[in-house]
Amino acid sequence: MPPSHDPISTLGSSLGKKVIIKCKRHKTFTGVLKSFNTHLNVLLENVSFTFFERNPEEDNALEEKSEKFNRIVLRGDSIVFIGLK
Repeated sequence: MPPSHDPISTLGSSLGKKVIIKCKRHKTFTGVLKSFNTHLNVLLENVSFTFFERNPEEDNALEEKSEKFNRIVLRGDSIVFIGLK
């Protein structure tokens, strides 16, 4: 039987693997996919969170910032795409 190509099955095959998730407002999360549901709410572990802020001291130039989290839950309706590594 050929492998399934529906999005939920594809995402399910990535459990325990590293993924990159792009969210609204130019926020990016990279971590290990631990679980998800049909609304695409996802649980990530060992997460690196990257975002951009304006620096008023440098003509409001955008600066890339990052933070780390042990575990994070992302709400599905904020996700733009999930990249499978």
